[in-house]
Amino acid sequence: MSMIADLEPVKCTGLLVDNYVGHLAYIADNEPHVVPSTYFFDEDRKCILCFASNGHRINALRKSNKVSFQVDSIESFRHWQSVQVHGTFEELTGDFAKQCLKRFADGVQRTIDHKNAERPHFLSHFSGKLQEAEMPVVYRIAVTKIIGKSVEDFT
Repeated sequence: MSMIADLEPVKCTGLLVDNYVGHLAYIADNEPHVVPSTYFFDEDRKCILCFASNGHRINALRKSNKVSFQVDSIESFRHWQSVQVHGTFEELTGDFAKQCLKRFADGVQRTIDHKNAERPHFLSHFSGKLQEAEMPVVYRIAVTKIIGKSVEDFT
């Protein structure tokens, strides 16, 4: 028998810390959009760090800053966990954006090393000093709410 249950806050945080790919949901032109996104959950600052190039997503987030971010761990149909974060998009600039981009890259690398996964090629771009022209748009999602659900098969 399977049962859906609320995920305890510490387990929600653990799922966010232990992963680096989630799905960002946002509104553009009165339409919902969901895109996969590499992220780092900054547990100390209670935010999700991300980056993107200027384009559809960033333009939409600048106009409507309320977002959701979902991270899942799915072992099977009867054994999964899912966390949804509600928050606010905040574009970062200048030296603070560079610091957060480095924090993002280091955090994602630590998560990947912990999981013994392959290093994404884009991380090497962040190891040196970036010029302003090369900088992607760095942003954070300031967390306002975290909810989680899980299913376990008890048969």
